[in-house]
Amino acid sequence: MVNASLAYEILLYINSFYFGLFATCELGTLILKSVLIIEKYGVDNDPTKLIQDYGVLLGLFVIEAIRLTLGRRGSLIERDVPVMFSVLLTIPSMMSVLYLLIWQVVVLRIEYIWCSLMLCLQMVEFVYAVMFVVTMFKEPTYD
Repeated sequence: MVNASLAYEILLYINSFYFGLFATCELGTLILKSVLIIEKYGVDNDPTKLIQDYGVLLGLFVIEAIRLTLGRRGSLIERDVPVMFSVLLTIPSMMSVLYLLIWQVVVLRIEYIWCSLMLCLQMVEFVYAVMFVVTMFKEPTYD
């Protein structure tokens, strides 16, 4: 059987580095789009979509940071409550990444790659987090 705690901790460790890279690149790309590309598409008359993109990105940064912190803390001390909150925060985090992938004002090809990798990593983390929580509730066997 797979050690869900170890796999979940490794995935959280990898995601903590990837999230820093993802956040930096996505913020830089959004700033670039707001300065250069938006003029080409004529969205500068209606800045609410651009403000919405910044809001979703800021929300993603906060939710993902809290999710990673709770997941790492819960995995290290082997408590199920922080990990369950981390699992619950995975859903709005995935919805934010889907927004950046599909419904953003302008989506660049490189963003498809970044957001797809982030979604794949979050889905695998979600599966291992659920497995970890399930194993926390099982009674220990001493065979």
